[in-house]
Amino acid sequence: MKSADSVQNDSPLYASCRKLMYDAPFGWLNEGWQDFRRAPWHSLIYGAIFAVIGWLLIYLSWINESYLLVALFVCLLVVGPALAFGLYDISRQLEDNHEPSFRHERSKALHEMGHELMLALLLSLLFMFVLILISIVMNALTLSGQSAASAAVPLSDAGFLIVTVVFGGLLFGASSFALPMILDKDADAMTAISTSFHAVWRNKSALALWAMLVLALTAVGFATALIGFVLIVPVLGYATWHGYRETIIEK
Repeated sequence: MKSADSVQNDSPLYASCRKLMYDAPFGWLNEGWQDFRRAPWHSLIYGAIFAVIGWLLIYLSWINESYLLVALFVCLLVVGPALAFGLYDISRQLEDNHEPSFRHERSKALHEMGHELMLALLLSLLFMFVLILISIVMNALTLSGQSAASAAVPLSDAGFLIVTVVFGGLLFGASSFALPMILDKDADAMTAISTSFHAVWRNKSALALWAMLVLALTAVGFATALIGFVLIVPVLGYATWHGYRETIIEK
């Protein structure tokens, strides 16, 4: 779907964005699927890597090897953005009518490694802040004088849900278009995050639909024992790139 209108912005803190139609994410998914069809083997390789990482996380959680789980999580902070960069770069190469190349994708990811790591660090700090705040809320509710069998349990559940939803929304807003912008504009992490926030806030209905679509497809991936991620992850990656292209105004 085409955007409804566009507004220029002279702020140095973030790039301008368009006002989108509410159903724009369906168009992104369609374009993502077309990119998958144009580069099936590249897509399947990236999807398989994500699925394998997911299986490792589940296995390590199951055997309760905490130190290995933490190590894998730290690796994900470095490898995850690089893998996402690869998917975005495939879409970019296809835009230019080039045959996707792993060498090109790897070199682009390495070139932007500094910005990737800073973005991962900032999002990790926000994630840790979320965990700490949830812990504080849960402890405060537990120590409020109510017994475990009384209203403390539903209050704790409600507090956990509220904090999770609010800060999950913040993480979503910060990361929706940040990585594509770093790839496309060589932007620093703070500019990419503020641009992503601005674009999500200005297009709340469209991005709320996008968030629901991502959650629904993620649920399908888990329901298929992560096998579905081999297809879902590349399509979502390509769709994110097309969403960025449609939303953020070129300068």
